[in-house]
Amino acid sequence: MQTIPDAKINILVVDDYPANLVALGAVLSDPVYNLIEAHSGFAALKALEVNDVVLVLLDIQMPGMDGYEVARSIRANPRTREIPIIFITAHYHEEPEVRRGYEVGGQDYLGKPFDPEVLKAKVSVYTNVFLKTAQLEGEKRSLKESEGRYRQMIEAAREIIAAIDNNGVITSLNLSFERLTGHKCAEWIGKSCLPLLEPMDAANFLVHLQGRPDLEAAPLFQINLLDANAKPIPVEISVSTLKRDTETVGAVGVIRDVSHRTQASGQ
Repeated sequence: MQTIPDAKINILVVDDYPANLVALGAVLSDPVYNLIEAHSGFAALKALEVNDVVLVLLDIQMPGMDGYEVARSIRANPRTREIPIIFITAHYHEEPEVRRGYEVGGQDYLGKPFDPEVLKAKVSVYTNVFLKTAQLEGEKRSLKESEGRYRQMIEAAREIIAAIDNNGVITSLNLSFERLTGHKCAEWIGKSCLPLLEPMDAANFLVHLQGRPDLEAAPLFQINLLDANAKPIPVEISVSTLKRDTETVGAVGVIRDVSHRTQASGQ
């Protein structure tokens, strides 16, 4: 997987004739591009070992290791196999050569002598695809990191934060549920929340939940939550509707331990 370069987009240009490399460099003299030159197939593979390259412009007719062999090696290496390859060849219009190039992993061809505007257009297409893909990857990473931070905040909360569906089945719990009740979260996700309540509280909870379509306006209410030893724990619950688009798919409850109030009132 390639990453966005800090400053410029690395493009590897491979040709055994220095004059051809000069010509390519003159056409691609955009400040956005950093051209890495290689005068042989062996040098090209070496350059790929130490550089993150976005695109390869590859001459076919080279001594020692031709462009086809270089392309095969690029595709065989997990680190480089996704890098686009544009072959540059004087045999652009010869069908067997073109077919062979695609077979070894080339994405595109450019004939010699090349049209500067065509070269710039082709390079722009591939580098823009890379930049858009890298941007999406970056956005996904940022979203995942944000979700991770949010989850850490949820887990660190002193209150139980629980989500249920429209049938009262628990869909998520934070670790405060385990700390307060002694129950394991994994044992209750996917099960009804009602066995966690005393029978009278369970009935009142259902009435409260089903009788208030606008849960955001619902006041706090107090019930008893049963711990792992079936001991009641006085808690206060605030509930908000959970929606997907405009459809209500459940509710989220913030559950606070209010045992200290009960103890204080009993003194």
